[in-house]
Amino acid sequence: MCRLIFSMISLTAALAASADPAPIAAPSIQDPIGRAGMAAAVCSGNSEQGAFLIAGGANFPNAKPGAKSAEERGEKVYYAEVALVEPGEKGLQARVVGGLPKALAYAAFASTAQGMLIAGGCNENGHLKEVTRSRWDGKQLATEALPELPRTVANAAFALIDNKFYIIGGQEKPDSVTCLSSCYVLDLDDIDAGWKEVAPLPGARMLAAAGAMDGMIYVMGGCSLHADAKGQAERTYLNDVWCYDPVSNTWAKAPGEMPESLVGMANPLPVVGRKFYVIGGDPGNYYRASLRGQAPEQHPGQSRAIYTYTPATGAWEKAGELPEGVATFPAVVSGGCIFTVSGEIFPGVRTPRIHTITPQ
Repeated sequence: MCRLIFSMISLTAALAASADPAPIAAPSIQDPIGRAGMAAAVCSGNSEQGAFLIAGGANFPNAKPGAKSAEERGEKVYYAEVALVEPGEKGLQARVVGGLPKALAYAAFASTAQGMLIAGGCNENGHLKEVTRSRWDGKQLATEALPELPRTVANAAFALIDNKFYIIGGQEKPDSVTCLSSCYVLDLDDIDAGWKEVAPLPGARMLAAAGAMDGMIYVMGGCSLHADAKGQAERTYLNDVWCYDPVSNTWAKAPGEMPESLVGMANPLPVVGRKFYVIGGDPGNYYRASLRGQAPEQHPGQSRAIYTYTPATGAWEKAGELPEGVATFPAVVSGGCIFTVSGEIFPGVRTPRIHTITPQ
């Protein structure tokens, strides 16, 4: 079993004021409740220094204590701030360095040599198709617009390979009762050519996780949607793994199904050694119980599990657990560590923390 070392760096002023000197107040999170659906990317040229950017996200700042319904949670608020997280004298420190053109969450994103790429997502006005690239040069953040997606997309899987950015599946509109199976690619060496559609993923889904290894893209988990008797979207949680070959433009079932169905795992899938790290997510147990009218009064929280997946053999291994269950959150690999940022711990409830995972 792979041994992991954990630490939690709070993004809140409240924890920064505690007796523990390690937590640092981070102005990118301006309240103690955290955000879900943030984007994160390693700073260009700083992958060995433990520095990365975080952006966007959404939360419910006006939720009543113990809120369980949409009415009790109040309006969901989206954010546009971009913050730099970097090592400091007292550990990780975060500071706002700029903003995105629009507030957004649940977008596709990537760490590129030219900066943080963000595509699609959603905000209070619906799903988006805008694409931006933000570069931090050590003094200021510069953001440029790139070619728009062919359609609005949120909650997609995504991966960067050979300087090509792939967006897979997702949901076209907030009220869509089916998911997308489409796969779009943007060649970052030929941006003017725009997005191209390639072979669709077998089986539409959203909130899946994706990552790249050995020239191949792997997509796993997520959920499909269908209309229930009232015409509302109903989820089916998935545990299969698919592999895309960009050379042949074909998909194939990958060996080894997931140990459990999960949506909203840390994205993109971190790669350390010859393994993907599959972190957190929502296993869907509470949701399925709700459909049967058997949900417990208290939600159990999201998954704490950390699995590793070896594509060469299809082998899954339980590698450890997070200190708290988290879903819909980004991951970056920087300075030899895996960092996961904020996310949802219960429906409508966020964590303000960054979890640092050091594979040993």
